[in-house]
Amino acid sequence: MKKLLFIFLVLTSCSITNKNYSARPLLYFACNAWVDRNQDGKYDYYEFVDIKKTFHATENILFVGFFTKSPSGSKLSFSLFSPDGYLIREVTQIQLYRKTLLHSQYVVGDLISEESQGIWKGVWEVDGVEVGESEVNLIN
Repeated sequence: MKKLLFIFLVLTSCSITNKNYSARPLLYFACNAWVDRNQDGKYDYYEFVDIKKTFHATENILFVGFFTKSPSGSKLSFSLFSPDGYLIREVTQIQLYRKTLLHSQYVVGDLISEESQGIWKGVWEVDGVEVGESEVNLIN
């Protein structure tokens, strides 16, 4: 009976979400947009719209990276690579706070018209060392 109760608690706790809980289970991901639902000017994980891996030509794509462990003054960067491995865009900034968000937004149709459909890769670095990546499929 204890095992059954434990399994029930685990299953139900996984399905319960609290919109006000600002924990960030993903540090590096892609989504369609950010909407400041509570109008506080801060990025909360639940405010990112449609976190996913496949995006169509008519959509926007927002690559998001949360940097929480690097010291102030670190060089943060995001690099976007095409399916052929070519560097398409690079965004850099200096980490000013203990927790910093670096994001880069694009229109999927613009990216695939410049290069090609397929698996694109976003890479996040701190001081030249890779700390995360996100692969997405961009299609027509």
